[in-house]
Amino acid sequence: MSKVEAVILGILFGAVPILLCLLLMVIIGLSANLITDETGPYFALAALGMGLVIDIIFLKRWVKAAYRLNNKFLGAIYVFYSIGALGFGMGVPIFNFTVGITAGVYTGRKMRHIRADDKQRRRNIKETALFTAVVLMAMCCLTGLWALVGGLIGARFEILVLSFTFTVPVIIGCVISGGLILCILQYWITTAAAKITLKLSGCRGGTHDG
Repeated sequence: MSKVEAVILGILFGAVPILLCLLLMVIIGLSANLITDETGPYFALAALGMGLVIDIIFLKRWVKAAYRLNNKFLGAIYVFYSIGALGFGMGVPIFNFTVGITAGVYTGRKMRHIRADDKQRRRNIKETALFTAVVLMAMCCLTGLWALVGGLIGARFEILVLSFTFTVPVIIGCVISGGLILCILQYWITTAAAKITLKLSGCRGGTHDG
């Protein structure tokens, strides 16, 4: 593993405890009515400190065993970043494609590091792509749920020549039709990212569908 690769993995893994601790402190602070303009920075520093302590204890071994980590652990990290990407996109799952690409690159590098054979490569790439597609569908459902409970029903949507009013059937239709299209695209993008990464890593002949 190169130093650049180790740094990238360290950032991806290391950011999770910090962000989780920040989320935890926000939830605790808001539920207890403790966060104000004066106390906010202290909560942020406490979250940062907790996250850094976790990183100091575990991050080095996470990076060292990056391509041997449990799939459930990796899946949880992927879902975490997917939810973050959904929030960053204000409920529109456009940035989730970036998370899918990252998963594809990781899978390609993993197949290279564990010296997977042709069959293993195809199976792992397909499983990863399917997982990212399913998670994206879940994110689309979250967006639809937010629209249903967030007061969008009855709102008017206009863009260029397209104009319609948000109703329950319209929202459900958008989630199903749009979600399926995005899932197919996510599957393809993740697969392409993994195969390209494998080729750039020097693995050839083991990524063709058969």
